[in-house]
Amino acid sequence: MSYNVVEFEAGETIVRQGEPGTLMYLVQGGEVEVLQELGGNETQIAVLGRSDFFGEMSLLESEPRSHSVRALSHAKLVQIDRRDLHKMLLRNPDIAVRMVRKLSSRLATTEDMVVRAFDSLAAAARRTTEKVAEVSARLVALHPSFAGFDVRLPAKQEVEVGRVDPVNKILPDVDLTPIDPQISTSRRHAKVFRRADAFYIQEEKSTNGTLVNERRISSERPLEIRHGDEITFGAVRMLFVVE
Repeated sequence: MSYNVVEFEAGETIVRQGEPGTLMYLVQGGEVEVLQELGGNETQIAVLGRSDFFGEMSLLESEPRSHSVRALSHAKLVQIDRRDLHKMLLRNPDIAVRMVRKLSSRLATTEDMVVRAFDSLAAAARRTTEKVAEVSARLVALHPSFAGFDVRLPAKQEVEVGRVDPVNKILPDVDLTPIDPQISTSRRHAKVFRRADAFYIQEEKSTNGTLVNERRISSERPLEIRHGDEITFGAVRMLFVVE
C-alpha cells in the first residue's frame, strides 16, 4: 500500500477550520500546531510532532474541520483517505489501539483545559462580585415629610424598586410604600443595575413613569446614573448617592 506524502513550509496552513475534510494526516517529520478560532482570533491548543496524527474526526464523521493546522517548521506529512485508513486498520489492529489511546489522551487534555477555563471564569466572577460589593449606593428621600428615609441598595447586580404586594408575593429590594401615600409608584416600578463600578436604571412596569433629573427614562434602554442625580419614581423624589 502506497501513501501520498506532502510537505509544507513553516507558516503554511495545512487544513482550515470549517472546511470539509476527506483526509487525515500522519506527521512523518517536523512539527505542526493545532489552532482553534474563536471570535476571529486563533489560539494554539496543541503542537504535534513525528508519529502524531490529525484530521481523523473529519475523516470518520464526515464533519467540517473542527480546527486549523499550520506548519511550525518544514513538515512532511502522510495523507490518508477513508479507504486507506480502513485497509490499514484491517491489516494492523494495533494501529486502532494506538489511535484510541491517542484520542483518549487528547480528551483528557481537553477536559483539563475546560476545567482551567471554568476556574478562570469563576475567579473572574468572584472578583466582579467583590468589586460590586465594594461600591455602595443609597436612595435618599427628598421630600421634607419623609426626611430620614434612606435606603442602601443591596450588593446585587440588579436591584428592584417598587411597592410591596404580599398578596401577589411582589417583594422589591427597595420598598417605596412608606414614602408614597399617593400610591404613585408601581409594584415593579424600575430596576437599578450594577455593572462593575457603574450604575444604570431602567423603567420596568411603571404606570406613572420614572424621571432622572426631570427627564423621563426609557423602558427599553438602561440609563447610567451618577452620584447626585435626582430620581423620581412616580411622585416620589429621591437623591442617588454613591459612596
